[in-house]
Amino acid sequence: MTGVFQIGLIFSLSGPYTALGQASLDGALMAIDDVNAAGKLRLNAVHGDPKGVPSRYEDLVEEMVRNGPLRHIVGGITSWSRKDMIPALERKGALLWYPCPYEGFECNDHVVYLGACPNQHLLPLIDHVVTRGIRKAFLVGSNYVWGWETLRVAREQLVKRGVDVVGERHLPLGDTECDRLLADIAASGPDLIVDSLIGPSNHAFMQALAAERPTGGRPLIVSANQTEADLAALGPAAEGMMSIGAWFEAVSGEGFRARIAERYGPDYRASCNFATAYAAIQLLAEGFANAGCDDPQAVFSAVAGRSHETVLGEIEINSVSRHTSLVPRLAVAEGGRFRIIVDQDHAIAPDPYLTNVAPAPARRAPNLRIVS
Repeated sequence: MTGVFQIGLIFSLSGPYTALGQASLDGALMAIDDVNAAGKLRLNAVHGDPKGVPSRYEDLVEEMVRNGPLRHIVGGITSWSRKDMIPALERKGALLWYPCPYEGFECNDHVVYLGACPNQHLLPLIDHVVTRGIRKAFLVGSNYVWGWETLRVAREQLVKRGVDVVGERHLPLGDTECDRLLADIAASGPDLIVDSLIGPSNHAFMQALAAERPTGGRPLIVSANQTEADLAALGPAAEGMMSIGAWFEAVSGEGFRARIAERYGPDYRASCNFATAYAAIQLLAEGFANAGCDDPQAVFSAVAGRSHETVLGEIEINSVSRHTSLVPRLAVAEGGRFRIIVDQDHAIAPDPYLTNVAPAPARRAPNLRIVS
């Protein structure tokens, strides 16, 4: 054994994104046990539960680095939580390994972005659905940075492709009151709903929409953030929902599925959050082993700029943008599972600022006149 390394895990196990936090923690803990069982080094982890309270994320980083001591943290679900942690990471010289898809438009020297950014999730999703003859889209999201930014990009890309965006609504994070939202959707008659809601808000919305139209005929619902972690709460309401991600259960090999079932039970639904947190621990352990220390820059340099075979497939962390090349996979929910319908045969390089995407055309100015 070459050394013992301390790491922190920060995932909320209560609040509006409990299911995602639990899935991520499960994946990280299983990976830690696998690394330790291999015997090449040992990872000791401490978990902090912010309980979905934004102010707790920064405090937990401070506490972990001060009391650990440790210099690497795997965690955060929302962009809100990541942005709250960054000031403490900068002050303490620590590195965050962020395992969730996010809205892009960020690059920080104290973060490794392992989840997909818009050119790896939202753009391929939009490219696919517009081939189905979509004409009218309604956008709905949680009222924070993920919802704002993903729907902004979705609007731009849909308009560029000739789709009429007939409405956009945001629900407060955790809100489950959907009556007005459903009325707006019914009045506008879309054939596509882009859903960036998370947690209980999404579950309430999907279930209410399914109850309103139990015999079908509802718009196509697409999402860049729905995973197996949501399927149990959604139940039959998920049927037909289309989602995109870097990993679904169908991607995993038999050995990985068997280990998950042995640890968490045969009915456990592993998700992209689970797999990416698992991969984060894999990469972090490899960085420790190759660098021979836990210095954040040395560890990052030891893993960046080269290919790694992980549970997500072959990936590479860009040494400049600190984002990860990933394979986008498109899936449809059927019978409580996701069936993959499109699987890219190669990873897509990250483009977090969408610098390689043509801008949406400028809208023609309205013809206005002054009246008295």
